[in-house]
Amino acid sequence: MATLDDLNRADDQTAFGYVSPLIERAPDIARRVAARRPFANLEALSSAIQDELSNLNEAESIALFREHPELAPENPLSMTAESQNEQGRMDLTCLQSEYRETLASMNSEYQKKFGFPFITALVRHPNMESVLDEFRDRLNAERDAEIRSAIEQVAAVSAARVRKTFEECHTGSSFDSDRKNRSGLHGG
Repeated sequence: MATLDDLNRADDQTAFGYVSPLIERAPDIARRVAARRPFANLEALSSAIQDELSNLNEAESIALFREHPELAPENPLSMTAESQNEQGRMDLTCLQSEYRETLASMNSEYQKKFGFPFITALVRHPNMESVLDEFRDRLNAERDAEIRSAIEQVAAVSAARVRKTFEECHTGSSFDSDRKNRSGLHGG
């Protein structure tokens, strides 16, 4: 497993390989983030991703969103491994999920209204009722607000992936003290 030091010291192609899974099917963003090395800590890496996402224009944002899977897609294997794991936690990769029909209807309504799939950071949700509540609320949003919400959700998904990818393999006093200072600040 890679460490943040591995990412910071890697050649451009290897660094791109480390960053790519952190941002769903967005190679251009991954390259720009990787080019911003070195990162002082995990927050700096997450912040670099957030900055790149925030700099996208509307057309680029929509293109990014369209690379994300719907919740409980018809073919769960079409998702990245990271998305399969995230949706699997909510049993959304199971074709017999009790939520499949409801989500198919909501996905269709959302897609018609906004022109891209509903994106939420599942890591922020304790259960499917929470996901469905957010979905219903966001179906009532205006398009500009929803684009901003979707960018924020992509950034949250990426930040969770950064933590999962790099925190598990870090040891050392500066990281440990940094983690103690952050404890309790992040949603799980």
